[in-house]
Amino acid sequence: MRQIRWISALPPALIAWIFLAGAMTVHAAENDSATWVFQLENDFFTQLTNTDRHYTNGVRLSRVSPPGDVPRWLGAMAAIPSNFGPGGEPAEQRWAVSAGHSMFTPDDTDAVALVPGDRPYAAWLYFGFSVHSVYEGAGGAGRQDIFSVEAGIVGPSALGEQIQNTYHDLINVELSNGWDNQLSDEPGLKLGFIRKWRTAHWDVSPDGRYQADVIPHVAVTLGNIMTDASIGGLVRLGENLQDDFGPPRIRPGLPGSETFGRDGVLDWYVFAGGELRGVARNIFIDGNTWKDSHSVGREPFVADLQVGFAVLFDRVRLTYTHVFVSPEFEEQSQWDQFGAVTLSVNL
Repeated sequence: MRQIRWISALPPALIAWIFLAGAMTVHAAENDSATWVFQLENDFFTQLTNTDRHYTNGVRLSRVSPPGDVPRWLGAMAAIPSNFGPGGEPAEQRWAVSAGHSMFTPDDTDAVALVPGDRPYAAWLYFGFSVHSVYEGAGGAGRQDIFSVEAGIVGPSALGEQIQNTYHDLINVELSNGWDNQLSDEPGLKLGFIRKWRTAHWDVSPDGRYQADVIPHVAVTLGNIMTDASIGGLVRLGENLQDDFGPPRIRPGLPGSETFGRDGVLDWYVFAGGELRGVARNIFIDGNTWKDSHSVGREPFVADLQVGFAVLFDRVRLTYTHVFVSPEFEEQSQWDQFGAVTLSVNL
């Protein structure tokens, strides 16, 4: 019962933390809204081929402030990577606070003993801050820089076993039996920087109703949880494209923007994209940093491919993304896939 009380108390605690941190925003523009973003990534969406395998679940809740002043300490940190590139003041700057949880399991979740040739059991519970700076160009072109800091815990204290198996018990699904072999407790830190460019929208229909654009990006992540560098891009096609940067994903994954605009009663777009990452460190593959733990041979390059759609109505944006990920470790023989749902609301 103690474990269940932990689980029931966890989501309210995360939401309360976000509310309190969001209340620290000062001098925000009164006529602009904050954006709340809920993200769910799960292999349930591909359950015919890939249930509870490898990256099995990720959830993240974020609050992005209205445009305005960001906390001085966070703005100073964000200014360092943003100084590399074209100068000038951002047309809009927001800051965000987030909380998230991710789980990883081997393919064989029935086995009680360690599975040597498959990835370790692991969970990652974290909190984060980020600064989002937008630079405007002509015809809908623009650039966005995102600087982020995430800190949390990997291991039993991240409650992966309790969350997964309590949920499985509630829905009468077989339990995952190998959590005794998960990574040990280890505090984690991730520093991230993403730069995205958006081309000007171009018309793909004679009346200008349907438009398209391209959003390339580069990104780097440093820390004991993940160290990598990536390059990729996204193509969008839709009705009344807004000046955002596509739907967000839980990193690692193609980046987007939590905030969005709307023009029309019902707007929509479809998208497709890809990313290539060079991976120097992935704790969920390489194992614990300072302790002996289960690990497998990491692939140095990993590719993500994704397709999906977004629907925008009034203050709401709902997106679905289907993701394909190339093998992340040497013993993996096929690509993984999972679905990602994102709900963004301007409040």
